[in-house]
Amino acid sequence: MNSNKQKGHLYRSMQAITIIPLLILGLVITIFSYQTVESAMHTEVEAELKNITSAVILTYDMLYPGDYKLVGTSSYDLLKGDSVITSDYTIIDRLQAETQIDITIFYQDTRILTTLRDSENMRIIGTGVNKLVVNDVLLTGQPRFYTNTLIYEVQYFAYYAPLRNSDGSIVGMIYAGKPCAQVNAAVRQAVLPIILISLCGMVIVSLITSVYTHRLIASLQKIRSFLSKVSTGNLWEELDADVLQRNDELSEMGYSALYMQRSLRNLVEQDTLTELNNRRFADKRLKQTQMQANIHGTHFVIMIGDIDLFKSINDTYGHECGDLVLKRVSFVLKKNMVGKGFVARWGGEEFLFLYENTDIESIYAEAEKLLNDIRNMSVTYDDQSIKITMTFGLAEGGVNSNIKELLQEADSKLYRGKSQGRNQIVI
Repeated sequence: MNSNKQKGHLYRSMQAITIIPLLILGLVITIFSYQTVESAMHTEVEAELKNITSAVILTYDMLYPGDYKLVGTSSYDLLKGDSVITSDYTIIDRLQAETQIDITIFYQDTRILTTLRDSENMRIIGTGVNKLVVNDVLLTGQPRFYTNTLIYEVQYFAYYAPLRNSDGSIVGMIYAGKPCAQVNAAVRQAVLPIILISLCGMVIVSLITSVYTHRLIASLQKIRSFLSKVSTGNLWEELDADVLQRNDELSEMGYSALYMQRSLRNLVEQDTLTELNNRRFADKRLKQTQMQANIHGTHFVIMIGDIDLFKSINDTYGHECGDLVLKRVSFVLKKNMVGKGFVARWGGEEFLFLYENTDIESIYAEAEKLLNDIRNMSVTYDDQSIKITMTFGLAEGGVNSNIKELLQEADSKLYRGKSQGRNQIVI
């Protein structure tokens, strides 16, 4: 339960570490894209509205030569040269129909001609303009672009240009406007593909990250489970091969865990002097072998061997020589047992052998060969050659055998061989 909780917490933490920055990046890209497109769109709209105002001025100058002037006493008409243009909406209506841009001609600050209409679809002629526009355009004589002008409860992108007579005097303004809603819709439409691409990219990267994180956590869990079992004494537990095949820091961690396990196993289950397995290891393997025999109906052979007259070697040449003899004998025993089973230092100068999936008759020849190898060896110490012999006792086990009784049988045969002159095998 704790393991799952820790796994879940680590998984969520790693997901957050990777996905949250990704989401922030996606948000930044979206905001930046929107602002960039919006700025570009505003520039484009400004240029478009400026061109419209210039076109209106040029058209009226071409069609109606002369200056603008307002005439009348009770009702007023706007003249361009000798032509009354007060009610002539032909030009601005046609431009509005083709461009979807509203146009207004002001005399001073009053709308005389306009395509703008109120809620009752009436042209808003005779109405005034915002004082800010008067100050910015009429008084300065400079054109001005606004990104948020409110006209009869509708927001417009508006471009105002001064209207001049031939002497350069400012008599009014030309307005060209486009609803903000229309422009913003175009901005959103332009940004939408970028947002969709960003979202798709984030989803793909998130999925890849999720898969990678899952595999990473799975490998960490396998290492953790392995270390947990090793810490409870299971020094033969195998680490999942997937961890070792990663070829990254986790595989290095896995190999380090294996080296640690091997070191612990050597400390706990290996005899430091002879480098053979120790009695603790042998006891465990004997139990495992008996279990396998019970399951599969196989036989096995236990052999106990003892170095003859080892006490005499210690007494004559000293314990340092005795240790050297143990090492040299252990090397020969270990070499002979490769592929046949295992040998362990059972205690002092005594050794235990386990031959798996075999019987005494088959093993006797192996034991004879081993005994001859021991007879033929010698240990040189202080320029003296010491000959070594051993005595062996064998016992065969099978289904439902009793390990303790088999050990007693092999030990009894060993001491029978000792009493019969040593340097022999008793079966």
